Amino acid sequence: MNLTQVAEAVDLPKSTALRFLRDLEEAGWVARDNSGVYSLGATVVGLAAQYIAHNEMVAAAGPAMRDLRDKIDETVSLSRRVGLIRVCVQEFPSKKPLRLVLGVGERGPLHAGASGILLYAHMPHEERRRVAEDGLERYTKRTLVDFDELEKEAEKVRRQGWSITKGSRTEGGVAIAVPLSDPGDDGEIAALGLFGPELRCSTKAEQERWLRALLQTAESIQTAMTSFG
Repeated sequence: MNLTQVAEAVDLPKSTALRFLRDLEEAGWVARDNSGVYSLGATVVGLAAQYIAHNEMVAAAGPAMRDLRDKIDETVSLSRRVGLIRVCVQEFPSKKPLRLVLGVGERGPLHAGASGILLYAHMPHEERRRVAEDGLERYTKRTLVDFDELEKEAEKVRRQGWSITKGSRTEGGVAIAVPLSDPGDDGEIAALGLFGPELRCSTKAEQERWLRALLQTAESIQTAMTSFG
């Protein structure tokens, strides 16, 4: 809808409607294209995430994710695959001034970032091929944009059981993700991720510490999910 249509629909003067729309646009609730037409913005995805909150995995994961955030003090996220994208359905941001966050409802690629690649690795081959055919956008110089290279990484992730990326989606960022199986969604997994500035996880010892903590948290979540069954 354009400004005139919005103002008429809510029975407000155009100047008042425009003021509200600007506030909503700044917050991401609406988006305006070059022709002045407004549509729902990306933040609305967060409302869908609230609906997803009734999911057993999301409910069971919350306390353990919060504990992991408090222990490592880096951002912890839970992501699911929706079609050919990754969607963050739960997140506990780091409390540090310098941090990386996604935001509940954030939509991301499956070929970049530890959680995305983990989800990609567990997709059927034909759907992985569709991701490549859709176009592998380059976010940084470390982003995998070659299908064969991405497939090699996916095989490695399936073999070792976890994913790690450095600067794949965000320059200067590092992320590790491990899978969570969802008994309510046969064959699908979720990605439990831990990420932050690479300068705080640059050594092998630090990466192993993150991975151990992630695996322990994943085990706690899987155990907690049994109480929801």
